[in-house]
Amino acid sequence: MIDVILSSIVQGATEFIPVSSSLHLLILNSLLYNQDVSLLLITGMHMGSVFALFLFFYLDSKIRVSSFFNINFLKLILIGTVPIFIFGFLLFNFIEGIKQVTYLIIFTTFFFGLLLYISDLYSDNKRTLNELSIRDLLIIGFSQCLSLIPGTSRSASVIISSRIMKIDRESSILLSLLLSIPVISGAFFLSLYKINTTNSFSDEALLGTLLSVAFSFFSSYLALKFFYFHSKSYGFKIFAFYRFFLAIILYFVYF
Repeated sequence: MIDVILSSIVQGATEFIPVSSSLHLLILNSLLYNQDVSLLLITGMHMGSVFALFLFFYLDSKIRVSSFFNINFLKLILIGTVPIFIFGFLLFNFIEGIKQVTYLIIFTTFFFGLLLYISDLYSDNKRTLNELSIRDLLIIGFSQCLSLIPGTSRSASVIISSRIMKIDRESSILLSLLLSIPVISGAFFLSLYKINTTNSFSDEALLGTLLSVAFSFFSSYLALKFFYFHSKSYGFKIFAFYRFFLAIILYFVYF
């Protein structure tokens, strides 16, 4: 069960920050296990991350869970999410077929780290969530589709486009988290559907799933708190430099 715990911690810790969680799971599995994570475990990890996100909004964020029933927030989430659902459906087989680190992944890891650094460095903190137009949300929604490129990160793509559009740091972070709700929920229900069609249940698998929920929940929540409180004050440099470092390491390890 050590592999389950490690995978859940890694997935949770990287799910919401501007690095690629799928890349980190790919690295972990290729280096330690050389096998795919089961659908049940993936489902548990997504469930733990969703629970952590709602706890974060309930305890730590200026946006409360009750705000999700506000028509403006629902509109914001819907408009910003439609593009990635469309492109995600069209590119599903391509995304599912990525099983190893490639030159493209190394490039996107470095390049989007550079964009993250530059966009935050030169952006003005002028706009908030309440000032976003439908056009703004569509641009951010389509930019989120860049996360379908291996190694990019959904969070990074949203934050980069938000900072380019002069949205302040805190609003950029909250926007990336709000837009993650339907994406992660969609991945959760897709995994559930696949499990139902394959009937891949066993006592050991269910125990592993419970562990994946628990460890993903705790690591997601801790990462969320650090990400939110650090980045809204100090920016995203630490994540940009981490991406630079990771890209260099990946190049020398895999090539």
